[in-house]
Amino acid sequence: MIPVGLSIDLRHGDIMPARHYDEPVVLWRDAQGIAHAWEDRCPHRGVRLSLGFMRNDRLACQYHGWQFDRDGHCRVIPAHPSLNPPSTIRTRVYEVVEKAGMLWVDFANRGARAAIAPAQGNWYGVRSLAIRAPENETRASLVLEEGQWRLSADRLLALHTPQVGITMVHMAVSDESARLKAAQWLTHLRDTLEEIVC
Repeated sequence: MIPVGLSIDLRHGDIMPARHYDEPVVLWRDAQGIAHAWEDRCPHRGVRLSLGFMRNDRLACQYHGWQFDRDGHCRVIPAHPSLNPPSTIRTRVYEVVEKAGMLWVDFANRGARAAIAPAQGNWYGVRSLAIRAPENETRASLVLEEGQWRLSADRLLALHTPQVGITMVHMAVSDESARLKAAQWLTHLRDTLEEIVC
């Protein structure tokens, strides 16, 4: 699974875009607090759903207002209010898991869960930063040889690549009082990497 953001950055009613290797995804949280991840494209006209809005605990497309339920099925077409939309009108849904203060998305929809950080207990999201550096440079700096994350005693670092040349690094800590210091460390890492690469 790929870490795409921090749980604290996605509140009820929020809609958040993300991408991994140019594959766009929209994240949103329903009234029960459950996070959802879908392909960021309305099946009607291809408009990005991340530009949409929430209506009756459904994600609605900004263009024509089509509303999609938690399972990605179209439930309302405002131009035809009496129409019961066919079940074939739906978005592509990805599995999303919240763990260690982060949102992890299975872009491959493998069914069998890919590696995810085995962090136990409470974790507090610190920050997500885009670094203008190739993934291999960022991995070397984080001493992250493979996989998408590195867990130390008190810090979880996870990364993904929204596009070639840009690496997103997400950080969570097990001690809430260490958030500021950890955020400063991550900012310093970004500044150092960008100085070396650029």
